[in-house]
Amino acid sequence: MKAAGEYAKLFAVSPEAKSEAATDPICEQDPYPRYVPGNYEAQCIEVKIYRDPQFHCWKAQLVFRLVPDGGRIHKFFHMGNSDKPKAGPRSEYRRAWVIANDAPPKKRQTLSRSIFLGKIFEVQIADVKRRHDGREHPACVVYSVIKDILKRTYP
Repeated sequence: MKAAGEYAKLFAVSPEAKSEAATDPICEQDPYPRYVPGNYEAQCIEVKIYRDPQFHCWKAQLVFRLVPDGGRIHKFFHMGNSDKPKAGPRSEYRRAWVIANDAPPKKRQTLSRSIFLGKIFEVQIADVKRRHDGREHPACVVYSVIKDILKRTYP
């Protein structure tokens, strides 16, 4: 059996390794939350449309606050990979927009993101268990997203 001093020598950290710690990456954001899957009421509090640098496509991100407890959760939409974001007749963004607007868009109408803000919806929440490439997430990083916007409940 080795003495404690021998283990200390075996597992000692070199001064070079200690100075390299200054260049270690730092986590910049909290992990996405996890909720029990099911239907909830949620109010849309923020909408972003952005170009995703990893996938070279447009995304819409709606941020919701669960009613009444206030937890945050996200809904993501694919908006195409052309020069501008698109919401064709079969797109999920357009479907959600119609629910928020309570009417279909007219020809050449802009599907403004502001239509979602402040409104309360019944949403379906589900877990994300796999990465974009099909690999499973470790159980400790499974998170929840809004899988579907079911109906507008207020106003």
